Amino acid sequence: MPLNVDLNLPTNFPTPNYLTLGNFKRGVITLIDKSRLPKDALEQADNIFLVEDGQPSLRPGVDWFGADVGAEIDGFDYFDTGTTVHLVVAAGGTIYRSTNDGDTWTACTGATYTAGTTTNMNQYNDGLYITNGVDNIILYDGTTVLTQYSALSTPAAPTVVETGSGLTSGTSYQYYYKCSRVNTVGFSVASAASTVIQTGLARQDWTPGTNYATLTLPALVATQTRFDVYVSEDNVNYYYLGSTSTTTFVDDGTGVPIPSTTAPEDSTAQGPLVEELVNVGSRMYGVRDTTTPERIWFSSGSPPVGAFSSAYDGGYLDWNPGGKYVPVKVEDYRDGKGTPYATVWCKSADGQGCILQMSLDILTIADVSVTVPSAYKLPGSRGTPAPGSVVNVLNDYMFYNSQAFYNLGSRVNFQNLLSTDEASSNIRPSVKQISTAADEKIASVYFDAKVYFSVPIGTTENDTTMVYDTERKAWLPTAFTIGFKKFLRYTTTDDYQKLLAVRPGDTRLSEISTSIRGDYNTAFTSTLRTGLYPTMKNRFGFQWTEQAELEFSNPTGEIGVELIGIERSQGFSSQGSTTVTSTLTTTGWDTFLWDSTAWDDTSTAVDTFSESTVKRYFRVGRELNAVQWVITTNTLDAGYVLRTLQTWGTDTNAGLPRSWRLST
Repeated sequence: MPLNVDLNLPTNFPTPNYLTLGNFKRGVITLIDKSRLPKDALEQADNIFLVEDGQPSLRPGVDWFGADVGAEIDGFDYFDTGTTVHLVVAAGGTIYRSTNDGDTWTACTGATYTAGTTTNMNQYNDGLYITNGVDNIILYDGTTVLTQYSALSTPAAPTVVETGSGLTSGTSYQYYYKCSRVNTVGFSVASAASTVIQTGLARQDWTPGTNYATLTLPALVATQTRFDVYVSEDNVNYYYLGSTSTTTFVDDGTGVPIPSTTAPEDSTAQGPLVEELVNVGSRMYGVRDTTTPERIWFSSGSPPVGAFSSAYDGGYLDWNPGGKYVPVKVEDYRDGKGTPYATVWCKSADGQGCILQMSLDILTIADVSVTVPSAYKLPGSRGTPAPGSVVNVLNDYMFYNSQAFYNLGSRVNFQNLLSTDEASSNIRPSVKQISTAADEKIASVYFDAKVYFSVPIGTTENDTTMVYDTERKAWLPTAFTIGFKKFLRYTTTDDYQKLLAVRPGDTRLSEISTSIRGDYNTAFTSTLRTGLYPTMKNRFGFQWTEQAELEFSNPTGEIGVELIGIERSQGFSSQGSTTVTSTLTTTGWDTFLWDSTAWDDTSTAVDTFSESTVKRYFRVGRELNAVQWVITTNTLDAGYVLRTLQTWGTDTNAGLPRSWRLST
């Protein structure tokens, strides 16, 4: 007897639809809502880095490096002698040095600085120049005895004696003289004017040995190398005339006044009061002069090196005095053609700022050569209020501006020009959270193909560290939920490369490393949150979601997993949460001798490995319109590389929820 068969039964069954998230190479995007995020982007990634081809993993840990200095650290750097590397720290008004990677510190003598001031260090030739804009420049030379530059006393006015009938008769012309003391760093304030010479003969008509003026100068003082002499015809404008290493100077009319070099009104013998010095070519440049903010200093490029006196080929440029642009940062860079220039970032009250490029031209008058600085503003450029944010990234520079993070460099469509382009469009809301009242404290570093920007978000100190991944061109705006006030790339005495840092208020250096778990032996909380993705192509449709699946590589510790979704009856709600606990595998040969051959060493320990791939799933069994994943950790031993997040199910035909209906 044949079976009764319902010929109307369906012969085709619904095909499951899979929503698979395989990588997040675009990092975090805060510019758009989570419901519009692409599948390779994240809504949130607290304490997360990207590895391999965009796989999320926990960021490096932080721990102490070296011994406690004993006072809050105001600045630190290293000094390389060619054979030995010294760590140098400014803390509590004292300069300390270590020759054993910070294991022990030795206080340096000979100079102190004002505690609590941000202190910068720059190695130029065989000296480490320590500046803070408050105290005179301190020089560390590799020993524990510091040298601090000191001002030269203002000399008395020179006395003048005229020789020759051409000078002693007539009053048609008048001349005044001033002098200033010079050392190997700079010069003193110019003296008062000498008594006037009234002559019937112009200087250009004086003759050596016949008609000339003899100046008697004050006695030389300690550290002084010579006098510079200046001449004026109106007792207002004094121009450089010549120099002498004795107390006598003869003006016989052959010297040509240099209009570009005027009698100094400020002392530079102690070095300029700048907050930072930077090497540009063979010179040092200094900005953030606390007495003259618009001033850009440059040192001599030939012996005596490190001199800021115009007498020794140094000097300064006052950029736009009284204008809105103030120089805050200088770096050794180039123009669009590759020509090297000192590149200067400026700030302005409107937050826009600008970038200058500065050159030094040599002007020769008679047999005297004078360095004349000049600068021009890059059209359309943006500057920065945060000098510590300017960081060299391969061929370009990245920096913070109140509007965005920008990138300065050459572009394909701008031949022979430099362009400043926004690099942070994906995280504009995150950039706007940075406190403009404290943005001058931003610190940055380029390390291991990532750019770290430590910024102030909730306080007046840096409390969050954003990371730009240059390999994936992805932002992680909360890569570290802690902040640092300075970073330093450092190679230890045994040739290990380290990323060092110091936090606001710390009395001890820190190290950032992938080999460290947690922060200072305490677990941090990591949170990864994906976008909210529709389960179907039809954004208004529902899927009967059968199952949620996930895959980790090398998981350790406890990993929290939560699936959130838009459910038909409950709306946006949690669809389930669980914990993934790592499975450890012990493998390897023991120490038992097999015949006469030992298969491994004599240790009785065997190697322990976490699983290369761990796959887990849980049942869902609900009608979902969209889903979002949240992955968290909060234990010290936690770690993972996230491979795959996946949900699947079949379409439903139950229509739209009544709660979605608009009344008409």
